[in-house]
Parts: sequence; C-alpha cells; structure tokens
Amino acid sequence: MVDLLQLTAIGCRHRLQASTLHRRPAVPNKSALNAGLNMSEALTSRPESRDQLSVYQPPLLKSHVVEKVSVLDGNVQDKDSKTEEPRRIYAVPIHHRPDLLVPCADLVNSEWQRSQAARVHSLHKSCSEFPVCLVLLQGPRGTEERLLGHARLSRVVNHSKSLFVESVVVSKQERGKGYGRILMEETELYAKRRGFERLCLTTHDKQHFYTHLGYVLSVPVQSTGAVMALLPMGMLTRLSRAPDEETNATKQTLTKVETSGGACVVGSPPSSSLQHPLSPPLPPPPPPSSIPPPPPPPPPSFSIAPPPPPPPPPQSAGRIVVQTLTETPYRDARGVPIFWMHKDI
Repeated sequence: MVDLLQLTAIGCRHRLQASTLHRRPAVPNKSALNAGLNMSEALTSRPESRDQLSVYQPPLLKSHVVEKVSVLDGNVQDKDSKTEEPRRIYAVPIHHRPDLLVPCADLVNSEWQRSQAARVHSLHKSCSEFPVCLVLLQGPRGTEERLLGHARLSRVVNHSKSLFVESVVVSKQERGKGYGRILMEETELYAKRRGFERLCLTTHDKQHFYTHLGYVLSVPVQSTGAVMALLPMGMLTRLSRAPDEETNATKQTLTKVETSGGACVVGSPPSSSLQHPLSPPLPPPPPPSSIPPPPPPPPPSFSIAPPPPPPPPPQSAGRIVVQTLTETPYRDARGVPIFWMHKDI
C-alpha cells in the first residue's frame, strides 16, 4: 500500500516538472528587444506641442509638388524654372512698346509742358540707332503694369563710346521711393550692354543726387539730340564762359572801338557818313591855340603818405574755370546755371 502511494507521488512530481519546462518563455533576440524599447519610448514619451499629436505624414518630394501643380493647371510645365516676378522692375525701349507712347507722353509733359501730339512725335523717334527712349515698368504686362519713369539717350559728337542722357523723369506719384536710382541703374545697364563706356548729363539742381550714383563733374559735350544738335561747340563754349569773362570781353571790345578814332557807339556809322552829299563841306576845325595852358596847381602837402593805388583787376583770359557742387560757371541757353557731369560705366 505504501509503495503504491510513493509511486503516485513520484508520477505527480514528474508531470509538474514537465509542465513547468513547457511554460518557460523563449529568450528574445537583440533586434526584438530594440524594437520593444522603441515602442515603449514612443508610448511613454509625452509630445512637446499639440502639433505632434497629428498623424504622421511623410514629406512630399519636389517631384510630387510639381506633379500636383501640373495636374491642377491642366498642362505640364516646370515650376522650378525662373518665371517673371509679378513685382519686378525693368526698363525697355519704348519702340518695343508702342502702346505706351501716350502714357509716356503724359508722364514727360507733367514735368516739361508740351502738346501731347508733339511729345508723342518726339517719343516715336526712338529707335535702336538712337535716340532711345527707355521706360521703367513694374509688374506683368496688362492691367497690373505700372509706368514709373522715362529716360532719353542720344549719341555724343566725336565720342563713339559715350551717350548723353537728355532727360530723366519719374512719375510724381512714385517719387521718394528709390525709383530714380533704379531708373539710372537700368539706363546704365542698357548703355553698357550696347557697348558704351560713359554717360554724360546736365542738371540744374540734382548734382548731389548724381554724385551719390557715381557721377563726377565734367566739361561740356555736344550731343546729337534735338536741342543740343542746334548748338555748335562754339556756342556751348560761349554759354560755358563765366559772367565776368563775358563782361571783360565786352569792355575790351568797346575800348578797342573807342580808341580806334570813332566817336560813335558800336554798330552805328561814323559821323562823317551822316553828312548829305549836296551840303557844303564843313569848315575845318580851328587850329590849336598857341597859348600854353596854365600849369596844374601843386598838390597839397600831406602829413601822412597817400594810400597806395588799388591793385589792377585780375586778368581772366588765362584763368581756369572751376566747377564745384555748389557753384558752376556754365549756363544753359536761358542763362540759368547748369552742372555738367559724367560717369564711366
């Protein structure tokens, strides 16, 4: 009886050990452990912001964006290529844009009054062989396009690499926004692309503005423009003469006429030519008196030496004409002071 109970206990112990061995978990490999750790960190970590609570979305590739835009537009086109910016500022010759002749004429007439027909006729002369009228535009062509300014260029006589800036004007509504500087930069860029090396101009009161742009004081030149072509170089030199030089030259001319024996004003015939041909001859002048004139009275005595005579006036014939940013010896056709400037581009 005892043996039967011992055998039963031994059998139960063996079955218990077998079941324990069957339930022992398998040892996981290293990759499984790492995946478990990453998952536990993702579940236990708290997001830093509310944006991280959104569902994860993979980043769109550049090709995806181009493909999506192409499908929406209905035509396949490369959006990565350089396209015209809607607010870009650029200058074009007006003979490439004849639709802007009338607006540009109104713009120039706002500064220098003239009939619209005459101004349009002047702008219509713009061509690639000069003169060239440049217009400064902003925005795409159409209803959003804006006319900002205008500049006119012509050739310089005896200077094949120079251009003369006849006029520069910016719309009154757009002044003070830097468009004048942009207009001059675009004008210089156009001249440089055409192979020119210098720009010349004149101004009455904007010499400081042009100095900031790199222009320096210069000497007069003659251009082929509508106005300057009518003035020969001799006239420009005369207009460029200082006022005191003109006065001295006039005085010298009058002195020469008076000392030559004529007692009339310059330009009038002598008195002998005014005598009627049938009138009797005039009597000869009386002979000089033989009585000598009385001697002059002696000078009064001075206890102090008399003051020295004043110095003679300076001779301006060889004087160098000096031009500064505040004073200029040059004059325009109306006699208004004018500054001549140039810039090497």
